[in-house]
Amino acid sequence: MRRSDGFTLIELTATIIVLLIGVMGVGIIYFNTVGHSAEPYLRQQAKATIKQIMTDIMSKKFDNDTPDGGGVVPLSEVNIGREKNDGSFTQDFDDVDDFSGLNCDTGVNTCFPDVPSGFHVKINVSYADLQNGGVVKAKNPNNFKLITITLYSKALKHEEYTVEAVKGNY
Repeated sequence: MRRSDGFTLIELTATIIVLLIGVMGVGIIYFNTVGHSAEPYLRQQAKATIKQIMTDIMSKKFDNDTPDGGGVVPLSEVNIGREKNDGSFTQDFDDVDDFSGLNCDTGVNTCFPDVPSGFHVKINVSYADLQNGGVVKAKNPNNFKLITITLYSKALKHEEYTVEAVKGNY
């Protein structure tokens, strides 16, 4: 009778292949997890950035003709769009509709320099009306303006965030 000590070359090779496949599987899972570990932070940063932009816009006057300290502007004077003296820097805009049509990258001198870079923002301001407990776009000037901000994250390539707010004429 022959005594067998150890493994044959075929058994050893098969064991190495099985272990290698297992280690590769664990490695793929690990690197995929590590590669996406920053995404929750980036999403939180995007949400904080769009909130900061909306807060900045909502702190502005309803219309260019709104008196300092507030007050109602006659609807015949209400408009949407940038006035000639507003310039092209977002920090110089003085009313909410100056932001209408803005399409720029954040964190640069002309586009919200006080918020983080790495985002692209599009802003639309339109007349709004309150109907049946909701907000609808209106064609004619009235006492409400709907501000819509869409923020695109450059790091999260296919994600966009949209928020809307209504500014009243008061």
